[in-house]
Amino acid sequence: ATLNNHPRIQSKLDQFSMEYAKLKNPRRLAWFGQLGTVELELEVLEDDGQLHMREFTCSPLHATLILHFEDKETWTAAELSEETGVPEDAVRKRMGYWLSNRVVRVANASSIHSGDITYELASTDDLADSTDPLHHHADEDESGQAVSIGAQEAEAMEVYESYIMGMLSNLGRDGQLPLDRIHNYLKMFVTGSDQNYDKSPQQLRAFLQKLCREEKLECGADGMYKLVQK
Repeated sequence: ATLNNHPRIQSKLDQFSMEYAKLKNPRRLAWFGQLGTVELELEVLEDDGQLHMREFTCSPLHATLILHFEDKETWTAAELSEETGVPEDAVRKRMGYWLSNRVVRVANASSIHSGDITYELASTDDLADSTDPLHHHADEDESGQAVSIGAQEAEAMEVYESYIMGMLSNLGRDGQLPLDRIHNYLKMFVTGSDQNYDKSPQQLRAFLQKLCREEKLECGADGMYKLVQK
């Protein structure tokens, strides 16, 4: 899914793109929204009962989600999904990171059980409730887990897919690549993001076949992969 960045992030990207276009005309930048890292400085509730500034290095999706809380203090997972263009289950998983770091809290226990989770910014009043089952439920519940093997794997595959689609798109309408070239390119270029490329050629082949089944790629009899033309 394409990430809709928070306007504060997108405006910086647009400004950079405009300047680049002026200097490098006719070249243009194509942004991969899920890649890279963002450095943020946020107020976090600490054990002394006070809010302290802490630095975070996170993914663009994590940054976009938390920046929406500058616009208003309370958001449901469904609302954040609509704003970002990211599936609701992915929103809940990423919000678990901000829950565990006490930047946000779950607004009420019933929202966890109903599935329509409501988040709000944490405050100093929350420290007294830190032993409340609500907090433990928010951290331990599957929908609130930011870092799990399954979630990390899914996020990694999203990154790999973005690179694969991008490299084939850059080759033009008839661009195509064999498995070994795609494998080598991923080893070279999947850097500067939350993910590293550590797959074997066999694992990559299985993933490329999955993209073919989803009709995103097609593979010829010669083993060359190319984009499905729509």
